[in-house]
Formats: sequence, structure tokens, C-alpha cells
Amino acid sequence: MASSLDDLPRHDVRMDGVYFVRAQAGGAFAKALEPGNFSYCFMVRRGRVRLESDFPLSTSLVLGPGDAVAVSGLAPHLFRSLEPAPPAAAIGRFDQRPMTAPDPGGELDLVLGVAPSEALALGSLVMGPTFVGRDQHPDLSRRLWRAVEMLEDEYADDAEIDRNLVIRRLAETMAINFSRRTFSDRLAPREAPQEPPHPRLIQSINAFLRAPDRPWTLADLAKAAGMSRTRFAEEFKLVTGQTPARIISRLRLAAIARRIASTPLSVEAAAEEAGYSSSAAFVRAFQREFGETPARWRRRRTPREDRPARARTSSAPRQRKEAP
Repeated sequence: MASSLDDLPRHDVRMDGVYFVRAQAGGAFAKALEPGNFSYCFMVRRGRVRLESDFPLSTSLVLGPGDAVAVSGLAPHLFRSLEPAPPAAAIGRFDQRPMTAPDPGGELDLVLGVAPSEALALGSLVMGPTFVGRDQHPDLSRRLWRAVEMLEDEYADDAEIDRNLVIRRLAETMAINFSRRTFSDRLAPREAPQEPPHPRLIQSINAFLRAPDRPWTLADLAKAAGMSRTRFAEEFKLVTGQTPARIISRLRLAAIARRIASTPLSVEAAAEEAGYSSSAAFVRAFQREFGETPARWRRRRTPREDRPARARTSSAPRQRKEAP
């Protein structure tokens, strides 16, 4: 049993390829971050926005100035204006600009960090969105925004030695502070710290996502995590609040949902890949989980500029170059 949170491997975070941009939006909108193996840090400088996430549990958060949230690109999610967008409006992407670009004004101003890391994305997927509020968690919020100030200094002078290394280390520090927020809720007052969920749970989720059509059993998942079935089930429920069978069912639907939104996959093919006996059963399960049919899901999550629907790749979101 670990004696301290600091002894755990989850603190050995390496975020190669991480970068930060400014982003903005205005008016009534519905936007999503690029889906895939990315872990995102979404921080609000100005304005207010609502985050809706469907995994591992249905979540709705209103973010205001000074608030931040970590979210996985593997989880279905939406960022909405508080003023509802028209029901038929397609999901778009945030307008991005370099960290050093002048503030153009506008209603919503953001700092967005992107870490193209499968392990981090899977960890964020299992844990769900991690919220750090300016008013609710003032110490953690202050540390995050201090790191942003240092990031802006690094981006302002690309002639600095080891500039990219410093950016990576600052991002890793921010990730640890998000991790502190996650596990602080799991520590009972006046008790010794509990051992947080075993990091090998992520190995099990990763194994499933690599072969989602396999008929996984509890024993298979536990073996992938290197745990007994009892230990695995206990740890899994501690992290997600759900049984492994329930989460695996949702993971399978979430994976299919991402493909429906990004490729011309038919409902019949999606039903077969998700292991349903008929298209009708699949549509009912999909609607129960995500509140809309697969067809409506695809229509509302295809950016206008991508219509007609075409296959999208899982490559990293395009990084804007810094202005000279």
C-alpha cells in the first residue's frame, strides 16, 4: 500500500509534444475539441461557457473567468454558449491563435493546452472532466494561472534556450495540480490518505479500446490490469462509480459515437461493430446513452466546413505557428 500520494507512478507525467494556444468564440455556439488521443486543458480568461460531457457520467459545468477543466478527447463532449445555439446548428471548432497574439476582444477568451498522449487521454477518460474553479479551489487555480503567465513568457521569446523543455515541464506541473484536484475528493477528513486507483486500470481500458469488438469478461479485464477480479472490480468502481460491465458498454458506445461523427459509418455497420443484434436495438441503446439518435448525433457534430460528411483522421489538432 502506498504511504503517500507522492509515491505513485501517476506523478511521473511526461507530456512530449504539448502545446498551448489562445482560443475564442462569440454569439450562440456549440463547439467540440478535436476527438482522439488528446488530453486537453481548457482555461477561461473571459466570458462564460457550459461544458457538457457524456462520459463516464453525464456532466454539465458552467465555466467562468479563472476556471479551468481537464477533459479527454476520447470522451464525447460539447462546449456551449449559455445562450442556446439553434437546435440544427452543427458543432464547430474554436478559433485558435498563437499565445503571443494580441487580444482581439470578443465574448469568450480561452487558453487551451493540447497534450497528444494516449496515456493521459485514457486517464482523463476514466476519471471524467476535472474541474478547478477560481472560487471553489483558489489555491489550485492560482497555481494554474501562474503557470500560464510563465508559459506566455516562454512563448514570447522563441530564442530562449530549452524553450520547449520549459513549456513541457510547466504543462506537467499543471497536470499534477489537476491530479491533486481529482484525488482530494477521495480523501476522507481526519483519516490517513487512501491509496488512489491503481494506474494499471488504464492498461485495462487501453487493452479494451484496442480490441473493442472482443467479448471481454471481467477476468479478461482484470488480467490486462494485472489484478485479481475482486481487486479490479473494487478499484474500477472507486474510480468511475460504475461496474466494469457498465463502463465497458459505455466505452463501446462512445467509441462508435466518435466514429459516427467523424466517418461515413452506417448505422447497420455501427450496430454490428458495437455487438448489437439489430440496428433498432443499437439505436435504442445509443439514444438512451447520448439523448439522441445516431443520425442526429452525426448531423450536429459534423462541422459545416466538413459537409458533405467525409472521413476524418485521428491526427493531432493543427498547431498554429507563433507570429514572428
